Amino acid sequence: MKLVKKWSIYLLVTLVPSIIISCILANQNIENLKTKYQSKADQCAKIHASNLNNFIGETIGRLEMLATLINTQHDDLDNIYEILKETHEQDDRFSGLYLVDPKGDFIVSSNPLTHYVNVSDRSYFQESIKTGKTTFSQSHIGRVTKLEIITAATPISPDAITKGVLLVSIRLDEVEQSIKNIIKDEIIIVKNEDGKTEIETNTPIPTEQYIEASTEITQLPWTLTAKVINEENDSFFNIFFYYFVLVMFIVNLVFLVVHYFLLHKKGKKERAQIEHHKIELLGKLAASTAHEIRNPLTGIKGLISLLSEENHDQKAQFYYGVIQNEITRINAIVSELLLLGRPTAYTFEVCDTNNIVQEIAPIIQSEANYMNVELVIKYSKHKLPISCVKDQIKQVLLNLTKNSLHAIVEDGKLSIVLEKVQDECVIHVTDDGKGIPRDKLDQVFNPFFTMKEEGSGLGLTVCKRIIDSHNGTITIQSVQNKGTQVEIRIPLHESEK
Repeated sequence: MKLVKKWSIYLLVTLVPSIIISCILANQNIENLKTKYQSKADQCAKIHASNLNNFIGETIGRLEMLATLINTQHDDLDNIYEILKETHEQDDRFSGLYLVDPKGDFIVSSNPLTHYVNVSDRSYFQESIKTGKTTFSQSHIGRVTKLEIITAATPISPDAITKGVLLVSIRLDEVEQSIKNIIKDEIIIVKNEDGKTEIETNTPIPTEQYIEASTEITQLPWTLTAKVINEENDSFFNIFFYYFVLVMFIVNLVFLVVHYFLLHKKGKKERAQIEHHKIELLGKLAASTAHEIRNPLTGIKGLISLLSEENHDQKAQFYYGVIQNEITRINAIVSELLLLGRPTAYTFEVCDTNNIVQEIAPIIQSEANYMNVELVIKYSKHKLPISCVKDQIKQVLLNLTKNSLHAIVEDGKLSIVLEKVQDECVIHVTDDGKGIPRDKLDQVFNPFFTMKEEGSGLGLTVCKRIIDSHNGTITIQSVQNKGTQVEIRIPLHESEK
């Protein structure tokens, strides 16, 4: 009887809690798995929606650029035909490009036309004429190519009067291929506003359980659905049995579990101490490096002071002053190494932008002379006070002028123009160098993107972050083999608004 009682107590103490805990853990595990795969499905849907939006957005951009180009041809149909044909041949996504008059009749086609075609009955054509914007059709079989396509229509509108409409047939199989290019094991289904399936990358397997997520396509009235397989779709009892065995084992080995957590805590503390030692070592290394840099800087500064005392020429004194200022700025940068591990607090001050440019003008002039480039600086007749970190603004301008000087092949011209535009200080840095290709212009502010063999790709990224921190904007316009213009806009200080 005593043995039975002991076993009863043992089972009551271990079995009942184990059953309760296993049920809770099994339910929680199932919910976690659903959440995990739902998150995966959401992420897949967002990635593919973004990819599809980029695909459509890029197509719209190219279409509107073509419409602008066609508008400049002044009804030169032969030239327009060459433009459409060349674009068609270079881009596989297009099955045809067409210039249509306001009545819907085809004027120019990149495909041979074997019969009369009119699209005035198409709703997307009428909407494009009415709104003056790019519109898209539902998927359909093209009247010319007989391929399954969607058609984009962009009006050509000089002086708000529709001159015609540029139609581009986008192959649906190319849209599908753009999705398949980045697909992994998920299934992507795209449906239109009527619920018709436009794209389906694969057919769902009936024996598998899928978790899905949907998102809207911003450029088109489409809904994209991503389906992922729930690879861990075990039954409740399988999960329960797993946890039951595990919990029973844990209950009988409480001491080992407690001991494990004590060891884990001790190991965590040791790792924290190791990290602390690493930071201390890194701080000492930074301080040592800073002192090693400061020692020669001190000597340079002293020699410049001696030269300044011996040479009283006014122009030389001006250059000595510039060198002293730059040595001071290097010292300030070196000082930041001593603050490693502590945030650096930048102090904003009100400075006249004209004065900032004047301070670095000799440095830029020296580089321009060395590279045989004509430098033109036009200061504003107005004061341009801005709240800024002066050295950071200097860094931006020096980075931009350095880029311009490297872009100029020879005997070029670099200009810096400062002006006041409403409540903003505007700085234009313009060169007539080799320029930036149009397809790379959108990437210039991306980290590590560079067109120079020895460039780090961080210069323009740093410039943009500095200007953003000053609540300003920086934009670049460039034409290949003609030159580049960088525009910086920074709000004026309140006193000048």
